[in-house]
Amino acid sequence: MGKNDLPKVPDGAGRSWHEVIERPNVLARKVPKTGGVNPENAFKEAEAIVKKMAAEYVDKLAQDIDQMKLFAAAYRKDPSAKNLDRLFRLIHNMRGQGATFGFPLITEVGRNFCRYVRERPDDKPVRPDLVDQHVKTLQVVYDQSIKGSGDEMAQQVVKALTEVVEKEVGPGV
Repeated sequence: MGKNDLPKVPDGAGRSWHEVIERPNVLARKVPKTGGVNPENAFKEAEAIVKKMAAEYVDKLAQDIDQMKLFAAAYRKDPSAKNLDRLFRLIHNMRGQGATFGFPLITEVGRNFCRYVRERPDDKPVRPDLVDQHVKTLQVVYDQSIKGSGDEMAQQVVKALTEVVEKEVGPGV
């Protein structure tokens, strides 16, 4: 049967008659059935990398906390947009990796801080006391090595910061 030939319908076949034509799977013969990345090994390697990065994150977090204290002191001394932006950028970076490496409170507090700085109405100046509350909270989370979601007190502090930020900028999405 040629490429454009239609199969011959047998005599007496009804309207629902059909013929199944199997196409040879040439690609399957070309691709080896073994080899490539073993998913189990890939997951083990990924877990080892994340574990190593988590240890490095704690060291980096220590450096970031020291830098944050310096930037916060500079902001208190001179509450300029430049000093606030330096503090914002640092906290923004800290929050980006916090939850990934076991510090979701760093992420939550950092998110609140960033939201406050970026979303407050233009006619509302930044409140230095609110900046200090976020900085102090991040400091405590680090100093006490509060991993996970923390205890009830930690949750209450985060909730209070969130409520204050919502009063300043409005409820989040």
